[in-house]
Amino acid sequence: MYQQKYLTRCCIGKTTRLRSHFSADKGVRLINTMMLNTKLLFELHVYRIDESTYYEQFSEYKDSNSSEYFSSDSPYHIENFGGQWEYNEIIGFLKFYVSGNTQIRNEYFETDSKRKVKTRKKVFVKKNDSFSVSSINRSMTNDDLIKTINSSIQHCENNLPKNRFINTEIFFSTYKNTDWYKVIYPKK
Repeated sequence: MYQQKYLTRCCIGKTTRLRSHFSADKGVRLINTMMLNTKLLFELHVYRIDESTYYEQFSEYKDSNSSEYFSSDSPYHIENFGGQWEYNEIIGFLKFYVSGNTQIRNEYFETDSKRKVKTRKKVFVKKNDSFSVSSINRSMTNDDLIKTINSSIQHCENNLPKNRFINTEIFFSTYKNTDWYKVIYPKK
């Protein structure tokens, strides 16, 4: 008799079903099923470099490649250099979600390449499904949840490879106005 155990996970935002199976001569039998509710909270972009560094490099490129055919403010330069920073320098994503009403977790997706360079052809793969794990419970206040989310983001910033930049500008301008308790624990 051959025994095999594996876990299957559905998409974030839906119910995740963890299954344990074993394979016998007559096929696969379900042993145990456990349901975990997951809920997507937000997503942050991870960049190869920060915005100011990118546009400094672009300015140098533009100055060195200006000619009689293309002025320094020609759209040709931004197109050849690699496009706008916000959409073309993304090398990863951090998806923050609630798992089973007891943890705030996040998944880390990154481009599938060893060197992170300017490119227009990117394939993102999941690098880690528990890059940050923080325990939560219903007795926490909204301020406690905000502190927990902040510490999760800080943990991610500290554990990403060096020279990576997480764009938190929009998130930090709005997160204090969100009632995280109602988002995580909605009334039924």
